[in-house]
Amino acid sequence: MLMHLVTDSITEQIYRIIKEKILLTDLKMGEQINPRELASEFNVSVMPVRDALRRLVNEGLVVNKARVGFFVRSFTRREIQDIMEVRRLYELYCLDQYFHELDREKLREILNACRETETLSRRHFDELDEAIHELIITASHNDYLIESYHNVKNQIIICRHLDRDRMEVAHGEHIRLLEAILEGKKEKAVDILRSHINRVAEAIL
Repeated sequence: MLMHLVTDSITEQIYRIIKEKILLTDLKMGEQINPRELASEFNVSVMPVRDALRRLVNEGLVVNKARVGFFVRSFTRREIQDIMEVRRLYELYCLDQYFHELDREKLREILNACRETETLSRRHFDELDEAIHELIITASHNDYLIESYHNVKNQIIICRHLDRDRMEVAHGEHIRLLEAILEGKKEKAVDILRSHINRVAEAIL
């Protein structure tokens, strides 16, 4: 954690740090965020912290309760179900419809990185996980589809991280998915991705 921030935009740096903590679930759903404590931690005034939190409110990751303060947004069971349904629609559609547009070279690099990983760190897993799902979506080369997916991407990432205890299981699923894609087995790849998303949904609901 940065304890003394330099320019770039202090607000931007604070925003990125808090957002990462939320997406990685280091800050839990429903947890209160104290702007003054963060300002002290970052050695800045409270204003850029509040500005960063307001930006996260606009992105749907934080809520500002009148006369109470800022909290990490909580998602109801129904909201999580809806988020996972959206994920199924986007990712399964893109994998099926744009299978032959997938960047095989990048996917092969990711697969090699997955296979070479003996001890899987949380951060490394997140990077590989993010890269796989992003490549599936961007294979569409459809700016409107990609933008609409990115509008719910933060919520999808949070839901994925709620399955943190099964990281090794998800890692194995990623390897099988990549192998199927690189072998040109579209139906198998779609089935693996569908099972992967369904397992995550069952685990967190």
